[in-house]
Amino acid sequence: MGSRSAPAKAIAMGALMIVGLLNPAVGSDFRLASGAQTGTAAAALSRINVPPLGTPVGKPLKGHTARVEAVAVGKRSDGTPVIVSAGYDKTVRIWDLDTGKALGKPLKGHKGEIYDVAVGRRSDGTPVIVSGAADDIRIWDLNTGKPIGKPLKARNGLVHAVTTGRRGDGTPVIISSGDALTRDVEIWNLDTGKLIGKPSVDPFAFTVTQLVTGRRSDGTPVFVTGATNGRARIWNMNTGKPLSKSLSRCGTCLVEGLAVGKRGDGTPVAVTVDIPGSPAEEGSTPKSSIRIWNLDTGKPIGESITAQSDTMEVAVGQRGDGSPVIVSGDGGGLSVWDLDTGARVGGPFTGDTRAIFALAIGKRSDGTPVAISSGLDKTIRVWSLGS
Repeated sequence: MGSRSAPAKAIAMGALMIVGLLNPAVGSDFRLASGAQTGTAAAALSRINVPPLGTPVGKPLKGHTARVEAVAVGKRSDGTPVIVSAGYDKTVRIWDLDTGKALGKPLKGHKGEIYDVAVGRRSDGTPVIVSGAADDIRIWDLNTGKPIGKPLKARNGLVHAVTTGRRGDGTPVIISSGDALTRDVEIWNLDTGKLIGKPSVDPFAFTVTQLVTGRRSDGTPVFVTGATNGRARIWNMNTGKPLSKSLSRCGTCLVEGLAVGKRGDGTPVAVTVDIPGSPAEEGSTPKSSIRIWNLDTGKPIGESITAQSDTMEVAVGQRGDGSPVIVSGDGGGLSVWDLDTGARVGGPFTGDTRAIFALAIGKRSDGTPVAISSGLDKTIRVWSLGS
């Protein structure tokens, strides 16, 4: 998942000035973790000598010629785990998660910067990449890298965020967001490329730059939006209607990070990162807040986690022992937090030489759980989440 910070922040800062004056698991996004580990699996994992938490796995992946704005993880039909990356060089790239090698040539076609990528599956089982950019949405075959169908045109052209999911009737979908003018979130049929229903519009949101999908405890498929005026909201994927009021209402914040997952007791949650629009004091670094929300009720869980940073992304997943964690990234490195208690588990782990704009969590073929980071230094790094 990427921060979509560049155009969004430019829009956001103007929006924040206005707001400040007015207001003193199939179907889950593949950027999230897979299902729970059993005790047997955890024991097997310990036998494969998983590197300790925060250890870099392999060398940085290089190839992008501009900032890497988004990463996702998935699997090809032959079971090969892969990283998908995209960014301001207008290319999508596929990497072998086990070896770090590029798979095929860069995927080209977008005429504008790419702000987000997601991985999903069509009804026939074909694994696909969905990329959202300044010009359109494109679907690519994850096995071959070839485009599928024609580009999808959002109502205003520009697409800040994309994610994939599956509705209650099994229909695989793409969910995308536009800009502050339309405030649209659109749902597309992943098989046909056609729009489903009318756009979901949040009249209180500005630019929606964050999108993730998940399921409530009763099985209802949902998507969660995060906007540049600090508002996050839960929506019914079947109907496109809201299931909650705004989770957070910081009128001078940006929702800069968003993820969904499950706590140890099985409670489905959304995790948001609120970034203040300006430092509390001149010359100081804004303090970001990581907040955990019950995906069933929309209510906060526990106290917010305070992190000293000016840019942050989050992903939710599991360590090798099955313990659920939040991974956060900013200009200072990568940190890992216990999703159940909010305590810091490790970090910050440094390696990225500049700000981190995207994070994902996945697994290598040997079962090693890993976090993937990317950002302004044009590289992609893989980190062990430990056993």
